[in-house]
Amino acid sequence: MIVSDSAFVLYVDHQGHPAPLALCYHATASRRLASSLDRHPPTTVTEVDSAFCPQCFAIYDSNSASNMGYCPEAKCRMCPICSSVASIVAEDGTAFYSCGSCAWDSKACELIVPIPVDSDGAVAKEELVKAIQGLGKQYSTKTGDANKASDTHFKDMLKTLEGMAKEKVKGQRSRSIYSKGTSAAERRGMDGPEGWSVETLEETMETRRKDFSASADSRVGGQDPQVVPLDQPIVLDNSLKDEPTEALLMQQVGTGATSFVELLPLQVPLRPRKSRRCRAELAEGRPGILLKPKLNPLEGDSSLRTGHGQWWKKDSSAIQALPRARVSKHASDGTRHAFLLKVSNPTLGNIRFRLAASDYGGEPVWEGDSTERNPMLENICVEPLMGKIVSASLAPKIGKTIQASTVCELEPGEDSFLDLGRSIYDEPPEVYKWKADEILEESKVSADNPSSVRIIASRKSSAWLELIIMETQVLAGFSPAVPVSLQIEVGGGSWDSSLIQPEKQDGDKKDMVNFDLVLVWDSA
Repeated sequence: MIVSDSAFVLYVDHQGHPAPLALCYHATASRRLASSLDRHPPTTVTEVDSAFCPQCFAIYDSNSASNMGYCPEAKCRMCPICSSVASIVAEDGTAFYSCGSCAWDSKACELIVPIPVDSDGAVAKEELVKAIQGLGKQYSTKTGDANKASDTHFKDMLKTLEGMAKEKVKGQRSRSIYSKGTSAAERRGMDGPEGWSVETLEETMETRRKDFSASADSRVGGQDPQVVPLDQPIVLDNSLKDEPTEALLMQQVGTGATSFVELLPLQVPLRPRKSRRCRAELAEGRPGILLKPKLNPLEGDSSLRTGHGQWWKKDSSAIQALPRARVSKHASDGTRHAFLLKVSNPTLGNIRFRLAASDYGGEPVWEGDSTERNPMLENICVEPLMGKIVSASLAPKIGKTIQASTVCELEPGEDSFLDLGRSIYDEPPEVYKWKADEILEESKVSADNPSSVRIIASRKSSAWLELIIMETQVLAGFSPAVPVSLQIEVGGGSWDSSLIQPEKQDGDKKDMVNFDLVLVWDSA
């Protein structure tokens, strides 16, 4: 018997991409899933609402953040050596930046300001504020002086390129005027059908070649071109040889630090606050908000359950909204494969569900008919935490033959921390006594009846189901995969947290919301 480490259950989003439940989202009152997979066509769109400084937690709107990029506060600086937080220290009548991690301070680059100290060694708050402002002005002056040469060079290059563009446009206009002003009689007197000849073409090409050769040696932006051999060794100041290369690369372009004393503290980059929306919901005129962080990054209560006001203003992660299906055990006898599936309810309300046949045929094909599906699922993520990627061969014919199981009701989910320390024998006896080899011997699954599914047991918020299918033949390098449909009943006290309005059905039928699942396992 094989444990669940080699079998995975993926959920299919509304574009047909299979994804782990942890990467899926369920919009409020929606009958479809979205995912954050980087596959085409995408199902979600990401928007930057605002940004904040991770050091002082100041909040900036998206336009200001895109223009600044870094926190403008003088108190927010990072160590240029290890990128740790650089705090402001008042010592011996001076204030300067200091790193508590690698012992770097801004005295080396002469970024210090005087600060009055009381007789007892204390520093007044007003004086500290003035010192911080003074450090900010000194930093701006030093970076401005260091970037002056590069800024001037950039402006000169920009002017040169603008001049070259104007000359090109001017030449095109003169040629068009000449072409329009030349009479038909004059053109007939020239060589060729429109006054062109091989000699004229060769002369034009020679002129362009000379112009190109001359431009390669000309001064651009006030700087002469330099030839740097590829095998020339990198020469650094002795004070920088023991420092990490990242410390030099993170300095501003114009700074060009050539020694340790020229390393300036780094500005703190702003972090974006991103919200995620469902593309299908937006196309239908609904908000489709899937993930929206709180305005203040310090807000949140760790004692609350995830998804119920803990860290997000809104969090529609599917792992908190949909029943979680996973493989507890599975085994094969060579012709048939048996799975023991566990389905858990993470919501605070009851859920009634069943497993049934699925019409899922694979991911959409980019070219050709939009309804065509590709059953070869290449490079799909099955384990987001470990980043496990596999390629699978889907067997849609088997998925269409699965008979619907009986409806099972799950009680509201408990806190997951209550399950810590529980042994396997806390499960129903039918579960831990389940033997795949015995089940396969007694199974009637065959080529004429290629699948069967039944409920083994249920307890509180969990249920265990047995699924037996015929083994499939796959190509080398591909794992077998079978689709199955997870049907959740809405209305009548089932899945009320989804806020889906039940639709009227004929007779005694219940309104069921279908979500396609894909079982992927290792055939080795």
